[in-house]
Amino acid sequence: LHRINIFTSNKSSLYHKQYRFISLLNKAFLPSSLGNKQLISDINEAVHLVRKFDPAGYLPGLLVSSNEGKIGYFAIRSFWIQSGLRFETLNNLQIKNNKYRYSNQISGIGQKAEEIPVKERIQRWRAAVDSLYHDKGDSSLWNDNATLRLLHNIIHQHDLSKSEFDRVLNGREKDFTIKQYSNMQRLIEHAEISCSSLIRLVLQCVDISEIDEETVIYDTARHIGIAHGLTIALRTSVPVASATGKIIIPEDLCQKYGVKSPRYLLSALGMGDLECKRHMQSAVKDIVDAARENLMLARANRCKILSNVKGDKALTVFLPAIVSETFLDRLQAHNYDLTDRKLRQVGFQEHLMCATRTLSAWQRSTF
Repeated sequence: LHRINIFTSNKSSLYHKQYRFISLLNKAFLPSSLGNKQLISDINEAVHLVRKFDPAGYLPGLLVSSNEGKIGYFAIRSFWIQSGLRFETLNNLQIKNNKYRYSNQISGIGQKAEEIPVKERIQRWRAAVDSLYHDKGDSSLWNDNATLRLLHNIIHQHDLSKSEFDRVLNGREKDFTIKQYSNMQRLIEHAEISCSSLIRLVLQCVDISEIDEETVIYDTARHIGIAHGLTIALRTSVPVASATGKIIIPEDLCQKYGVKSPRYLLSALGMGDLECKRHMQSAVKDIVDAARENLMLARANRCKILSNVKGDKALTVFLPAIVSETFLDRLQAHNYDLTDRKLRQVGFQEHLMCATRTLSAWQRSTF
C-alpha cells in the first residue's frame, strides 16, 4: 500500500498505479496454462468492474491477506457484479491503450444495448458455472470471459464450493423477479444468500474451510454478509426503484408504519409530504437497526476468531463490514432519508473517511 497512493485524484496516475499493483500479484501461484499477460489482463478487468460498479468494495479487496486471496476477492466480486447487471456483459468490457472503457455493445447485436430476459440471463450464468466444475465441460461457456477464466483457476486451486455460487445466482434471480419482500425476515434471508456467500467464497480463497474448529468464522461471515446485503439494498434503493420498480421496504414494515406508495416516496425526486417521509424514515431505520444488530453479533466473535490459527486472515476478509457501517452512519446522520441528495452525492471527503476507517481497522486487526 505504501507503493500505491489510493487517494490520488489524477486518473491517469491512478490507472498506472493500479497496473503496478496488478504486477505485484503476478507472483501469485497460478497454473502454467494461464500466461502472465493473460493473468494481468483478466485481473485488470475484474478490478475495473469492482471499481466501476462497486467502488466501496475496492479497498477491502486490496487488504485481503494474500495475493491469491486478493485475486479471488476481485474475481468473485466481479462475478457478483456481472451476474446482477441488467444488460448482457460477458464480452463488453474493453481495454484500449491501457485505459478502460465500458461498452454497451452486445456481440452480434449492434451498438444499442438490449436487455436479456431474466431466465435466459441467469441460465447462461448457471451453465457457465456448471462448466467450470466439470473437466469435460464446455469451455466455450467461460473461456471468453475474464472473470470466469479467473474463477476457473481459483475454483480448482481452492476447491471452492459450487453451492455458494448457486446461492449467489439464486439471490440474483430474486433481485430481478421479486418486486417487494413480504416481510423483514425474507429481506434478511435474501441478504444472507447473496452476500454471505460472497464472503464465504473469499474465505475459501485464503484456505479457510467450513470445518468444526472454524465454525465461528463462518458464523461471523453470515452476520457480516447480512449486514452488507442490507446496506447495499439501502444504498441502491432509489436507482433500483426508478429502474425496475423494486421496493426495498418490505410489506410488513410498510403496514407497520403506514407507508403508502413507497415507490413514489423512493423516487429520485423524493416526492411526498413530510408525514409520509417520516413514515418511510421509520421503516428505513428498522432495516438499519437489523444491519447494525448483525454487525454487533459478528464483532462479538472477534476474540474467538483471533484465537484461531487462521484468525488474522479471516479478519481481512471481513473488512466490508467497515464500509457497510460507514454508509449506515451517514444514513443515520441524514435522518434515514434515502432520497436526501447529500446522502447520494458522495464526495472526496466521504471516500477518504471510509478509506481511513478501513485502513485503521485493518491495522488494528478488527472489522
